[in-house]
Amino acid sequence: LYSSPTKAVLGMLYQQSAGDKMNEETYDARLAGLTYDSQVLPRGVRLTFGGYNDKLGSFAAYVSSKLARNLDDSLPKDEEEFERYKDNLLRALSAFNVKEPYGHAIYYSSLTMQPRNFVYSNQQMVAALKETSLPELVDYVKTLWASGKGEALLQGNINKKEALDIVASIDKTLAFKTITPEQYPKRLKALPLPTRGSDRAVTRLSISEPNPSNKNAASQITLQCLQTSEKAHILIEIISAIIEEPLFNELRTKQQLGYIVSSGVKGVDQSRFLAAIVQSNVAPAEK
Repeated sequence: LYSSPTKAVLGMLYQQSAGDKMNEETYDARLAGLTYDSQVLPRGVRLTFGGYNDKLGSFAAYVSSKLARNLDDSLPKDEEEFERYKDNLLRALSAFNVKEPYGHAIYYSSLTMQPRNFVYSNQQMVAALKETSLPELVDYVKTLWASGKGEALLQGNINKKEALDIVASIDKTLAFKTITPEQYPKRLKALPLPTRGSDRAVTRLSISEPNPSNKNAASQITLQCLQTSEKAHILIEIISAIIEEPLFNELRTKQQLGYIVSSGVKGVDQSRFLAAIVQSNVAPAEK
């Protein structure tokens, strides 16, 4: 679904439009304690339902039908409405330039480890969005629900029969063509960062701050662990716990570089990486 920047922004436009339309459709149900959420993700669409179990099945089937079968109920009704959604998304993407430098550092660092078809740069998204049209969005949504593979997780005050009945109801409503295992979209797998050796220096990525009025600078150091075992995950968590307090005390308390000093472990699929970040208005990013 994210095979290009254009498809990525079409997914975001659809999510925005469908969210608005379905909020109106489900207003009474939400007052009664039922909830729903839909997300267009790189590997598929995620539908989430919640609330009282006695009405959950019929509610889930109703929302699924509106999204997957009655496409006009979830798409912009005309060019004017489409341009409004397009403008809202363009404003949101353009706001990236005025974020704090530490936010930019985190963002660009994440781009280095995530493969294409999962994430694109902000500049690519803005350029693609400016060229999108309503007919493109309609065609995209038609293919969105045409075929795929379904997975379901149900938990809470519900027994096995009730759970299977809800899944069957949604499956019947969506009625997409089942794809073969060979057609399953690839799972997200972290891209390996360059290693450091005796003949190779540390890799450094330097990017100019897009907001010239912001006098702060930020640096993020990333250490990647591509091992997927539980032992490797535990070890990197231990390392993170060991350095957290000394890092803060040295950079924030003693050197007083700035208020934003943090470290922690994050995951990309089954790999983990340890990141430390500091933002300062008294020292350049290189230091």
